[in-house]
Amino acid sequence: MILLALLLAFTPDGVREAPPQPKSEVRAPQLTKPPALADFVPAVYPPDKLLAGVMADVGCTVDIDAKGAVAQVLIAQSAGDDFDRAALVAIQKFRFSPAEIDGVPAAVRIRYVYHFVLEKKADAPPPESDPDAGSITGQVREAGTRNPLAAAEVFVKGAAGVPTASTGADGRFVLPKVPAGKVRVAVSLAGYEEASAKVELAKRGSAEVTLYLRRKEVFELSATVTGDRPKEAPTRRSLSQAELRNVPGSLNDPIRAVQNLPGLARAPFLSGALLVRGSPPADTGIYLDGDKIPLLFHFLGGPSILPEQMLERIDFYPGGYGAYYGRNLTAAIDVASRGGEGTGLHGQASVDLLQAAVFVETPLGDRTRAAFSLRRSYIDTLLPLFLPNDPKSGTTSVVPVYYDYQARLDHRLETGDQLSLLLFGSDDNLALVQTGPKLAQPLSVDSHIGFHRLHGTWKHALGTDLQLVVSPALGIATTSFSTSGTGQGTFGGAQSGHLDDLAAGLRGELRWAPRAWLQVRAGTDTLYDRGKIVADVVTTQQLATVGLGIPESIHVEQTIPYQQYGEYLEADLKLGPVQLVPGLRLDQVHWTQVTRLTVDPRLWVRWEVTPDDALKAYAGTYHQSPSATQVLPGLGNPKLDLQSAAQFGIGWDRRFSDLWSGTLDLFYNRKWDLVRAVKAQTLADGTVQNLLFDNVGRGRAFGLELLVRREITASIYGWLSYTLSKAEVIQPDKPWQAFQFDQPHIFTLVVGWRPSVGWELSSRFRYTSGNPTSAVLYASFNTDEGRWDPERGDLGSARSPSFLQLDARAQYTWTWDLFRLSLYLDVQNLTNRSNEEFHLWDYRYRQEGSITGLPVLPTLGLQGTW
Repeated sequence: MILLALLLAFTPDGVREAPPQPKSEVRAPQLTKPPALADFVPAVYPPDKLLAGVMADVGCTVDIDAKGAVAQVLIAQSAGDDFDRAALVAIQKFRFSPAEIDGVPAAVRIRYVYHFVLEKKADAPPPESDPDAGSITGQVREAGTRNPLAAAEVFVKGAAGVPTASTGADGRFVLPKVPAGKVRVAVSLAGYEEASAKVELAKRGSAEVTLYLRRKEVFELSATVTGDRPKEAPTRRSLSQAELRNVPGSLNDPIRAVQNLPGLARAPFLSGALLVRGSPPADTGIYLDGDKIPLLFHFLGGPSILPEQMLERIDFYPGGYGAYYGRNLTAAIDVASRGGEGTGLHGQASVDLLQAAVFVETPLGDRTRAAFSLRRSYIDTLLPLFLPNDPKSGTTSVVPVYYDYQARLDHRLETGDQLSLLLFGSDDNLALVQTGPKLAQPLSVDSHIGFHRLHGTWKHALGTDLQLVVSPALGIATTSFSTSGTGQGTFGGAQSGHLDDLAAGLRGELRWAPRAWLQVRAGTDTLYDRGKIVADVVTTQQLATVGLGIPESIHVEQTIPYQQYGEYLEADLKLGPVQLVPGLRLDQVHWTQVTRLTVDPRLWVRWEVTPDDALKAYAGTYHQSPSATQVLPGLGNPKLDLQSAAQFGIGWDRRFSDLWSGTLDLFYNRKWDLVRAVKAQTLADGTVQNLLFDNVGRGRAFGLELLVRREITASIYGWLSYTLSKAEVIQPDKPWQAFQFDQPHIFTLVVGWRPSVGWELSSRFRYTSGNPTSAVLYASFNTDEGRWDPERGDLGSARSPSFLQLDARAQYTWTWDLFRLSLYLDVQNLTNRSNEEFHLWDYRYRQEGSITGLPVLPTLGLQGTW
């Protein structure tokens, strides 16, 4: 039914708990003080190169420990054996002032370029003092981003005896004793092109200058925090913002990038549905800073409602997660939003053939940051320019019209408490686009989904070992539809529905670390949803009939209250190489005079066999409520029970090097009491029982998942994922059969490459087994209804052809002092392969055909960053 399909946007969930963070990880680690070179050791110039007048630059990766000593030097850009050896010997003797992360000395990795230069001798020694000398102050910033650059060397060209200066964490410097007159101030920093500017300095005066450095190497400064981040689940797959930005085939959509990880089946066409381990999308919880999002993707395969500029990280838990997440049968995705950086006004604007977006971030004082983004589609305006103009019958198309917004405010109190406020929302409509004559019969497809949510977080330290996190949330959502004209509805009649949902929640969590080897987390969350439904529908589900169903018009006007209470307790024990995490979650769910109670024990273990190898295992139970429409009186069954699942898994994690890692997981999921539609039954006493829905479904999924990954670095990143699995469901009066999107083999390869500072190239190759179909055994003619009726086998008795697709993306960025401009081309299905999405038969079921997916689809876009 149309009502049931569209009202699935209303779920009994409101606010969900955020994943636990370690006691010290109140926010992402920040490099508060860069390392500065304290003791420089000159390299021995290779004699033969010196005589030949050869100069060179040796690029190195330097690991600096928490005390400022050089721990390791690796050649990243060779200049030949002689120069490389000389640079290695010298750099190993360097000493730096320690870097600091969040105010604490820490180990870091930097890029350092050793310049072998033949200098000219000064014609005459400089004077010992200059009474007319002045000073030059200024700041060094990165071109394009305007971010301050630390540890840059500033000097005056051609002025012997003038002291040099080094920029601080804010990029500022002071050059004293500079001769009066016109001078040229220059700055150099490893990995950047040297920059300079002319400055006219009055006698005993001062001048201000800002210098911008352009990158000449593709590199990043990376901070290495001692010890790994505590695991919240045995299997957590994280993608950083840098990895999310440019995955080809994802249409600049960060959530779609997750579909390339192991365990996710391929969704048809451009759908962003998350089909995890043989489960429908409703079984996976999507969280944004602890708040469950009521709508993930815009209409008709549109992008997700979360632009990449507002994302810090996405953590994907395919199964076996701890007690922090509740009311999901299979998986969870945790999206961490990104606040302002506090380094000045920054922003980004982008435009392509489908939509335009803008993002702005700025500090509001020393302890406050703000960020805002807005996106709007305009395909309804551009599409008529490309539709064929048929003067006789015209052309009609239905297109999505959407916008979304996000605003975030972060504030740190003088006490150290952290406050954050996130306001976000989305709005979707369907629009009719027509060329030529208008339709003779009016057509209406008025469908709308919109929501607005406000989520806050307060983090307060009650002591050195105890932290409190409180997260309130409030949201409203509206869903409506109205169809009429050209035979819409179950039997050609007009249908309409409207849902208003008010959701509120309050969650609190205590994190206690009494010992270095023990951390305890306890939390509670209270959720409240109140949905009001008004609908006029035509249905055949109400009556038990023989042959054709008897249509019946129904008017529904109901208010559905949902109250949900959850409590959880989890301990994280680090016993030598073994990490043991037992947990318990309790949930109480109440709707329309029905109360359901659940107890979910969960346990996972991780054993670090060696520093590079770890074994893991988990087991636990999970529960999920039926949707609001499934318990709606008149259209559903208010007496439904909760759906249940048990998850089991074992795995192996392997780190091959600092850059390469791999993980292998074996899983088995069992589900029962799944809600399924049931037919009306005539009981022995002659009465008709029509439950409409009942907890009669069962499911199972098992398989193997492999992920081999290269961490994102200066020039290359990517991952290889492979899933071997089988997913089955069982319906009433039917045997086990394949899940609708059961794909035994799923292979994905993603590679990104930065050959230069301006270019970024990436590609994705994807192969999956075809979706299961029902083989047609034979067809017979139904004389009563005048049509052919097929006799089909079970779902899975046949399969569509395998899916194969190659996507590519190219982006070039121009950099100026104050902003950057990027032009990108994203091409899906580069080889224009015809992949079958749906299998079709003629009316006699003798000839076969198919509906194929999208052909080669290029997307051209422009993005400016300042």
